[in-house]
Amino acid sequence: MTNVERLISTCVELGATQAMVNLGVTSGEISLRKARNIYGKWFMDAYHNNRIFPVRVEDGRAGTKVFSVTDILKLKAQDSLKAEIIFK
Repeated sequence: MTNVERLISTCVELGATQAMVNLGVTSGEISLRKARNIYGKWFMDAYHNNRIFPVRVEDGRAGTKVFSVTDILKLKAQDSLKAEIIFK
């Protein structure tokens, strides 16, 4: 998949996610573990480099970190756009 295709795909996913959040279908939040499983190394690198932060941390022994899916997708789109600009 090219950077442009990845950017378009991410923007479409972002729009759909935002629509679902606005309609109240979903909270638009995801745990650190689930985000790692879906977005992989890219997400974990962004998290460890303080490029994305949890929207809340739940109580309890493990303190589950919860992230906004729209924030994740916005950062992913920005990274795809930067990659395309640098590539050109």
